[in-house]
Amino acid sequence: MLSNWQDTPAATLLRFLADLMLVNLLLLCCSLGVVTIGAALTGMYAVLFKRQWEDGSVSVLKTFFGAFANNFLWATALEGIVAALLLVAGVDFSYALTLPQPGKTLFIVIATAVAMLLLTIFLLSFPQQAVYRNSLRGILKNSLALAVCAPLQLLLAAAAWAAPWVLAIIEPDVIVYLGVLYLLWGFSFPAYNSSIPEIPPSKVRFPSLYSAQYHCPHNSR
Repeated sequence: MLSNWQDTPAATLLRFLADLMLVNLLLLCCSLGVVTIGAALTGMYAVLFKRQWEDGSVSVLKTFFGAFANNFLWATALEGIVAALLLVAGVDFSYALTLPQPGKTLFIVIATAVAMLLLTIFLLSFPQQAVYRNSLRGILKNSLALAVCAPLQLLLAAAAWAAPWVLAIIEPDVIVYLGVLYLLWGFSFPAYNSSIPEIPPSKVRFPSLYSAQYHCPHNSR
């Protein structure tokens, strides 16, 4: 009877929620060192993709820490690029507020462009790092290509990440509840199935990504 229950939709949903909760907690704990955020994101995406490929069967701890260790250097380099772009966008926007027109508009446009580049790298580069063997330059190049070829996918992913923050601004009373949800599923849930448009990618739609060496996330580099 127990084995029959394990195959029910309810049991499948509970396993799904439990896996996402565990990987979310792992991401938060392993990001406390700040410089480990990139590797932790890569570990999270490795678990999420592997879970999809293997019909929900995945060792969360083994996959997460395997990807964390194997991708640490490249993921940390990506994190450094994200931090640098964030700094540039912040300084540029702050400086723009002190300028008269038309200089203010110009610098705000530049800051917005940098922020969009930052968003593209954040949403597309870390998932690639978990899935593909490629150079840092190749990952960044493919991220831009994906953003151009699949802008709707990128916008939907951005919306999934931004929705809780928008809700908190509109309804400040829900911040406490959102805090609990973020602790349990706030990063893993929007990241699930929202980053790379096709796994494996189409040779026609994404030729540069197709040419990158594809690998399972738990394999070593």
